[in-house]
Amino acid sequence: MRLNGDFYRVESRLEGLPQGLSGFNIILNPDHLIYKAHFPGQPVTPGVCILQIIQELLSIEVDIALFINKIKNAKFTNMISPVSDRRISVLFSSITPDEDGIKAQGVVARPDNVADVFLKFSVFLVKEPF
Repeated sequence: MRLNGDFYRVESRLEGLPQGLSGFNIILNPDHLIYKAHFPGQPVTPGVCILQIIQELLSIEVDIALFINKIKNAKFTNMISPVSDRRISVLFSSITPDEDGIKAQGVVARPDNVADVFLKFSVFLVKEPF
């Protein structure tokens, strides 16, 4: 299920980052049906949706349809509310192609303070769905 365009939209590609870093600012849709169930009155972005967003944005970054094959590390440090944290940044600190796919590391953070992290991740993505 693709979330880009409905659950969230890409606001901008991050520019002027140090070499080796890339990323996107996105806008979450607080009116999306997912938030009506997770959780009514106090919406929280589901972790699986955040991982799907990472997959979709990395696919845009490398211009290849990718699928998460392995989550090496996913450390959620804060909840993302689409009300108070409607705009978030997804930063890739490392994107490394290898023979089987692409390894990526990075963070999901507040755009005005990227040290304020929601998620630290390390994932392995492949070109074909499993």
